Amino acid sequence: MDRDKLDLWFLVGSRGTRSFAGGILSVIISLYYKSVFTSLTLVGILLGAGAIGVPLISFATGRYADKYGRKKLLLLTIALLPAALIMLLATANFYVLILSAALGGFGIAGGLVGGGVGAAVVPMQSALLAEKTNTGNRTVLFSLFTVMSSITGSVGALASNLGNFHSLFVIALVFSGFSLIFALPIKENFRPKNRVVHAGAGKEGSGQKSEPGDTGKPLDSGRDKNGNRATIRKFIITGAINGASQGLIIQFLPLILHYQMHLGQGVIGDLFAAGGFSSALFMLAAPYMTEKLGFVRFIVYSRAISAAFMIYFPFATSTILASISYVIFTISRAIALPTQSSLMMNLVDEETRANASGSNQAARLIPSAAAAPVSGVLQDFLGYIIPFEIAFVMSSLNIYLYLKFFGKIAGAERHEIIVHES
Repeated sequence: MDRDKLDLWFLVGSRGTRSFAGGILSVIISLYYKSVFTSLTLVGILLGAGAIGVPLISFATGRYADKYGRKKLLLLTIALLPAALIMLLATANFYVLILSAALGGFGIAGGLVGGGVGAAVVPMQSALLAEKTNTGNRTVLFSLFTVMSSITGSVGALASNLGNFHSLFVIALVFSGFSLIFALPIKENFRPKNRVVHAGAGKEGSGQKSEPGDTGKPLDSGRDKNGNRATIRKFIITGAINGASQGLIIQFLPLILHYQMHLGQGVIGDLFAAGGFSSALFMLAAPYMTEKLGFVRFIVYSRAISAAFMIYFPFATSTILASISYVIFTISRAIALPTQSSLMMNLVDEETRANASGSNQAARLIPSAAAAPVSGVLQDFLGYIIPFEIAFVMSSLNIYLYLKFFGKIAGAERHEIIVHES
């Protein structure tokens, strides 16, 4: 078997087992925190600590992975989740739980789609996946990778019916360990130095051939004289607004479904699984929709649908309508994720892909971390609807900026954005 194809399978195994653990945590972590601390403000602090840990780790690893090697940083980051689960199993001390949440990224566990607590490893995984693919198949494989992650995360959500908090944390610990084992054999091709691309020629000094589908010619990707920095800055701004809007509500969905809509843990797990499976199914259409609509329009349309059902969710008059709203909101929030990842990978040079992905993750999750405790306070004193209203306004702003920043990029309305990799 071709080495790159074998490594793709190792990446699938590592991400899938981690996503399974993330699926379990997506259902139970906030419920567990609430069972230990009754105040939503304290729960929000814990979720905020988890969310702030991820961008700090993501930014640092994304920055240094391009310099020292992506696999090394990937292994280190994967190991943080089992370490965090061991701490969580050992004690219910508030301060230890803060550290555990920060290391494990539990503050984003309410976001099942895309693998739950996978965000800290995304920069390295995305960069490794990008180097194993080419511009001709990258969107398809990013889609399949994300679909697989959502499916295994959904199976994990279903597994939340299997036992109590302690036993479920143990299961998550075992599968997070498997994630590390799968990542060990992955071979990294990228080398930071001596990578020069000539028009129509291979990548000299790297031992790698040119990507099929690459023209070798610089195309207008909308970057100004500052090159990658300007493009990354645009993704940082849109990511920050999106992160803040999601941070206000995503982490608290299990609590809202349980305490406001009176659904049991098992039913919440089933609902999360339904959202994950449905998202995975619809994400299979992402390459087709991207080709028909273009990168930007597809992202904008899906986010507009997500915003509409997000604002409807807290006003739903029955649990059935609320459940349907949740599933549609989840699908529309997820369906364009591989397209967004592919767009970003195509718009930046190969040497800065991990940095770009890490910066985008950090920009999305730092505001999410700040939003979590704010949402807890708002819910304690003003009710759970207010955060949804604020999130809707921010989502609308995010859509506007996406159109402003990326709407006129050459090739953005076609499935063919390619940048010169030098």
